[in-house]
Amino acid sequence: MVYVYWIVAALAALVVFSIGWRVTSRRWSLPCPSLLSWCVEGPIADWFAGTNTTLERLRLKPGQTILEVGPGPGRLLVPASFRVLPGGRAIGVDIQFKMIELLKRRAAKSGVTNLTTLVGDATALKLPGESVDLAYLCTVLGEIPDRAAALAECYRVLKPGGALSITEIMGDPHYQTRAKVERLAKQAGFEPKLIEGGFRSYTASFRKP
Repeated sequence: MVYVYWIVAALAALVVFSIGWRVTSRRWSLPCPSLLSWCVEGPIADWFAGTNTTLERLRLKPGQTILEVGPGPGRLLVPASFRVLPGGRAIGVDIQFKMIELLKRRAAKSGVTNLTTLVGDATALKLPGESVDLAYLCTVLGEIPDRAAALAECYRVLKPGGALSITEIMGDPHYQTRAKVERLAKQAGFEPKLIEGGFRSYTASFRKP
């Protein structure tokens, strides 16, 4: 009986923490803490977030160099790494060291050999200019306080003709509307390319001229 009590208490504390994080993160644009990484992993997360659909919308090709800003534990980046083989390279940049450690663990377990991880700020990417074919963010843009600077950095590291992909899912505390995403991307110098999906979940694609 005592064990049941502790289990219920632990679950209740986790729920309270989760709700508290969602409220504070909406106000101060905080990233998802590594403690809640389980929320974005597993079959249920893949179903809710439409992992396969998002991967298809990225239109990954062998030989590409791809960058995910805010990959977390690698829900998208690990399978994406395989899709750019042979010859392709995947890069994950996350501001949280613990998320990068989780990503490394998942990549090693999956046998990924072409993935580079970096701990860093989305507004100051430690990458050469014009070195990436595709940069993408999934439910991450709203977590970045200076979103304009982050998209300007994506523009800088993308090759001419490179693509920017932004996926937003309703229910995420940092959800960004299509209009806001389009406005920010255009301000950074991107040309609109394609928007796929509906109100609940969409992927907006842009091109660097």
